[in-house]
Amino acid sequence: MKKLLLGLVSLFCSFYASAQNEILTNQAIIDMLELGFTEDIIVTKISTSKCDFNTEIDALKSLKEKGVNSNIIVSMIKAAKSIQENEEYANDAVSGIFIKEGEKMVRIHPTIFSGTKTNTLGSALSYGIADAKIKSTMLGTTSNNIVNTTLPEFYFLFERNRNNISLSDWWFSVATSPNQFALVKLETKGKRRELETGKVNIYAGTSVGVNEENIIKFRITEINDYEYKVVPESPLKPGGEYCFFYQGSIPQGGYNNQAVFDFSISKTCKRSNAYPVGSYVFVFIENKIKKCLIKDVNVENGEIYYTGETSTFKKAKWRESSCSLDKEELKATILGQIDDVQCRVIKKYNNGMTICISKELTPDQIKKAKDAFSLKGKIMFNLEGAEGKGEAYAGIDDGFIIIYKSNEFIKL
Repeated sequence: MKKLLLGLVSLFCSFYASAQNEILTNQAIIDMLELGFTEDIIVTKISTSKCDFNTEIDALKSLKEKGVNSNIIVSMIKAAKSIQENEEYANDAVSGIFIKEGEKMVRIHPTIFSGTKTNTLGSALSYGIADAKIKSTMLGTTSNNIVNTTLPEFYFLFERNRNNISLSDWWFSVATSPNQFALVKLETKGKRRELETGKVNIYAGTSVGVNEENIIKFRITEINDYEYKVVPESPLKPGGEYCFFYQGSIPQGGYNNQAVFDFSISKTCKRSNAYPVGSYVFVFIENKIKKCLIKDVNVENGEIYYTGETSTFKKAKWRESSCSLDKEELKATILGQIDDVQCRVIKKYNNGMTICISKELTPDQIKKAKDAFSLKGKIMFNLEGAEGKGEAYAGIDDGFIIIYKSNEFIKL
């Protein structure tokens, strides 16, 4: 009995392996027809199998003579055409980052850095304790790649043949996923755009990488092994400058990472709201979390505001940054109060966070907040209403409270 069972298992495995490697040919279709399989079964088999059909005129004539009907022959021709198109696409497939504009796909070409600079003022004023930022610069106040929506759809296409690495487009032969790129907000200074790519500290040395505060999260949808759709998690700012920056390993042999895939959001495009009218969201209002119905959306000073009503039909107005579909997610952002000043987290990084406050904290109150909330790493304080602009009025870094508008350093 045991030998019989093993024999059946072996036979099934052999059959399964054979089925997995099976390729339909013209002769296979004729054989199925002679065995009495109906048209719908044969057509289904064609659509679900690997095929290698000969659809030249003489081959089609032979199929007709053997009794293969027109519907089956049409399915065979379509399968052969699909295989041919896939092979041509694989051979001719382009790689890079593309933006979808309507039905058209537009390539985003890389822009090379024009130079680098190091800001040593903050380091000098703090006697070398604060970091000196390394910034890579690009010529021009705007990119040549103009995007006309605040929630753009990007498509990352990676090389199918990874044996050939070109000097001009090597990113997409080495990388395998958009996760190896960072979407970063650029700063505009004078007639150029800047990207922080590292920092120097006389005690800690040099570190390389973009500033996490300027990184924008995005959602990835896998289309196939080589193509991905990328969409920012939240709307980008009209008139803003952005880029995709590669953060993976760099191959040896003359390759460098001195370029980014930059783009500008048109100043005239209307900012897209993350939540549609008629939906319910949880909102931080009057120091409480309330469920609200969105009835209208407006843009004020570049910020999205919603108007609606609470579950008790009370009218309310709130910023997009103050709401979420997830109540627990919103609750987790609330730190508490310092002398009646509400503090909540609006962004977290590996080495710190950005905190939104209802009014400015004094240096003594900042010290109290650090102890009360056990704040560690680099902390940025944004006033409510300025959180979407990414502008902090104060911060904690390397053992100092920094008041940015007066460039004042206060030791903790």
